Amino acid sequence: MTVLTGMAIAWVVLFTVVHATATACLLADHCAWTCAAVSSALARVTEGRQTLLSVGRLDRAKRVDLLLEALAVGPTLRCVIAGDGPDRDRLEELARRHGLDGRAVFAGRVSGDELTDLYARCLAVYYAPVDEDFGFVPYEAFLAEKPVVTTTDSGGPLEVVRDHANGLVCEPAPAALAEACSWLDANRGSAQEWGQAGRRVAELLSWDHVIERLLA
Repeated sequence: MTVLTGMAIAWVVLFTVVHATATACLLADHCAWTCAAVSSALARVTEGRQTLLSVGRLDRAKRVDLLLEALAVGPTLRCVIAGDGPDRDRLEELARRHGLDGRAVFAGRVSGDELTDLYARCLAVYYAPVDEDFGFVPYEAFLAEKPVVTTTDSGGPLEVVRDHANGLVCEPAPAALAEACSWLDANRGSAQEWGQAGRRVAELLSWDHVIERLLA
C-alpha cells in the first residue's frame, strides 16, 4: 500500500481545491452569461407546452436513445433534440423504426437565440448521460425555470437535480422515463414550481457563493 507523505497529501489537497474551484468558476461564468438571455425568453413562452428538450452532443454516452424509446412507450410525448454528433444517424434511424415522425425533431446545431427559445418553450429538459462528472445543461434548464428529468445512474446531474423538488429522477428504463415525463405533462403546476425551485439553485452559482463554500 502506498503511504503519502505530509507534503504529498498537501499537494493532493491543493490540487483538489484548485480543480473544484476551476470547475465551479467555469459554471459560474457560464450561468452568468446565459442568465440574461434565458430570462428575456421567458416572456415568449407559449401555451400548450408539452415538448421535452434534449440538449448536447449526440453520442452514446448522452443516452438520447433512452428518450426516444420512452417516446415509443408514451404516445403523447414529444421531444426536440438540439445538438449534433457521431450518433445522430443511429438515433434518427431509431426514431424512424419507432414511428416517431413528427414527435421527435432533430434540430441539429442551433444558435444561442434559438437554444434560448427552445428552453423557454419546453415543458421539461431531459438530461441523463451515463455517469457523467458534470454538465451545464441542468443549470441552463433551471435558469429557464424548467424541471430536469434524469436517471438514477446519471452521476453529476444528481448533485443538483432533486427528485420531486426541482425535477424527477427515475430508473434508466424507457417505461420509467415515459411515466416520469407523462406525470410532468399531467401536473404542470408542479412542473412550474419545480422549475422555479431549480432557478433558485442555479442562482446560487456565483463567484461569491463559490468562494464562500470553498472557504467554509
